[in-house]
Amino acid sequence: MKKGIILIAVLVITGITLISCSKSKQANEDSSKYPATYVAYKNNPDWRGGETNPIISPDNFDGDIREAYASAAAVPDVLDHLYCYCYCAEHHGHKSLRTCFTDGHGSGCDICVNEARLAKKLHDKGYSITQIRDEIDKEFYEPYN
Repeated sequence: MKKGIILIAVLVITGITLISCSKSKQANEDSSKYPATYVAYKNNPDWRGGETNPIISPDNFDGDIREAYASAAAVPDVLDHLYCYCYCAEHHGHKSLRTCFTDGHGSGCDICVNEARLAKKLHDKGYSITQIRDEIDKEFYEPYN
């Protein structure tokens, strides 16, 4: 009888261990599908890229692009807390959405332009960084290919 109870206990413990390892492996596999900068951004609500270069003058542009560069110039610290969903961190070594406006990249990318404009509008409405991040994520996130 004691051997039967011990055997059942061992089987239960083994089953729990196998399930736990399987879930842990699955979680690791899922996170490996995402770029490292994105994973760091999503796992840290205080994430910031650390970009310190100046924003290019909006006077160099017209229309929506000018507005985006003006937005970036008005709230560069907000943009430094935002991940850019054109995935330029992975493709161009950008640190954050702010980086897109320290070079000409933002002028040729609708995602960057629209993220910056929305971030500024939300900031002007009094949204916190966390709230702005949530809205940007809802609006612009698309799976990485």
